[in-house]
Amino acid sequence: MSLFEPDILNETALPPNARRLLTPERRLLVAILSDAIDCYRKNLGGRTARARRLCREAEHWIHDDDQLWVFSFRNICDALGVDAAAMRARAQLWKLRGTADARDSEASRLNTPSQCAV
Repeated sequence: MSLFEPDILNETALPPNARRLLTPERRLLVAILSDAIDCYRKNLGGRTARARRLCREAEHWIHDDDQLWVFSFRNICDALGVDAAAMRARAQLWKLRGTADARDSEASRLNTPSQCAV
């Protein structure tokens, strides 16, 4: 598991004594960050308009450098001690991989006979 995989944001992945350090406010910040990253990853290469919109909104939030809004990506990362630049780089890598994976699966779908009638 990589340091910046979404599982690292899951409070159950923390050692038992570290969970006590998570105040309700910090748990809320972890939940917001985790939800945004899950939303982004799950909807990368989305085929429906809703999936593409969710991915676009999550990507915009991740890459926005707003520090005025209390729940901005940058402020949440700062409050949790998470490297925002590293998270953004990882998101970009997911996008590049997702795009390559989508191209590969599309190419293989076009080059192999379909298993079902459309």
